[in-house]
Amino acid sequence: MITMQRVFWVSASCAALILSIPSSLCAAGSPPDDTARIDLEGNALPSAPNATMPREGKPPAILSVTAPNLQLHRTAVKPSKGTILLFPGGGYHLLAITHEGLSVADLLNASGYDAAILEYSVGEGTDIRPKALADAIKAADLIRNRGAEFGLTTSTLGVMGFSAGGHLAARLVRESGVAKPFATITLIYPAYLEGSGGLNPDVAPPPGITSRVFVLIGDQDKPEWVAGAQAYVTAAQENHQEGEFHLLPATKHGFGIQPGQEGVVAEWPALLVKFLAGARG
Repeated sequence: MITMQRVFWVSASCAALILSIPSSLCAAGSPPDDTARIDLEGNALPSAPNATMPREGKPPAILSVTAPNLQLHRTAVKPSKGTILLFPGGGYHLLAITHEGLSVADLLNASGYDAAILEYSVGEGTDIRPKALADAIKAADLIRNRGAEFGLTTSTLGVMGFSAGGHLAARLVRESGVAKPFATITLIYPAYLEGSGGLNPDVAPPPGITSRVFVLIGDQDKPEWVAGAQAYVTAAQENHQEGEFHLLPATKHGFGIQPGQEGVVAEWPALLVKFLAGARG
């Protein structure tokens, strides 16, 4: 059965597509999320093994990952609507853990989802992307097989990535195939999806999956990355998946969720909340 297919282009003239996040989700008195940390074998970690460092003029980031691990941010909303496996970006050189990780986990928790942020392998060398993919596969399997043990709701499991993390998410989906499906695939300004003549086969959604797809990118991002993002949604729709593509006007790469954002950059999380709400059940 072919699912409904939707493509949304966000522009100044389509305000009806932009919803306000309910104030109850962002209230100062909202309960804090329940946070834990485990390694990729499922062992509890008493502290963060990878330091978050300040960067001049940019949000703090993890500059070196010595021990891949999962930060578990469990929602105060009960019952949880599911779990989102989250990959911050950083060009496989660092992890933008604050504006593409922690702030996003807060949004997901406020929206009723558990979030699992993967601190995956980053660094130099041709072997770093295979290492990161191995981390992602291990993390996804751990959540699927033992998520309840860690207080996660995994009846609905989604994957979400920013920039290089979006590339990693797409590779994980491709690697997982139909045997290990994700309910939702969310790619925010994904990088490196392009290939010769279109989408790189290594990231193309595999035939037969039914995951709902949400892709969002700014129109001032790298042209090849914009093309790759749009090609991913097109491939998903050709695969009979439901897909949304959002092109934010006058927007560059790497915005994430940060204080003081204005306009469509501030409003994009509402589109994500709406998308996820449609994935319930």
